Amino acid sequence: MEKSKIHTVLYTVPQAACDSEKMNWQDVAALVQNQLTTVFQEKVSFEHIEFMSQAWFDDIHSRAQALLETGQVNFPFVLVNDELACTGEKVNISKIRRFIQSKLQ
Repeated sequence: MEKSKIHTVLYTVPQAACDSEKMNWQDVAALVQNQLTTVFQEKVSFEHIEFMSQAWFDDIHSRAQALLETGQVNFPFVLVNDELACTGEKVNISKIRRFIQSKLQ
């Protein structure tokens, strides 16, 4: 992760492979990353982390664990430079973009 970039992380739960016709979290992550890259180009780095994956336990994601343990977030949620940008039942790309834009000003 480069210090000069705004680090954006989408946190989700693992998804059962029941219905291959529906959009899954990997698809959502790709869509979010594409949207953010299109708008902010190299100013933003993007990462998708699933709950209880190896990446979840990395020290860099301790903020996400703390927010979850205190009940401040529900999956999915997005942190931008460790600040909560979006949480709830769906990923709101417009809200995330506005949050990132506010960090660039």
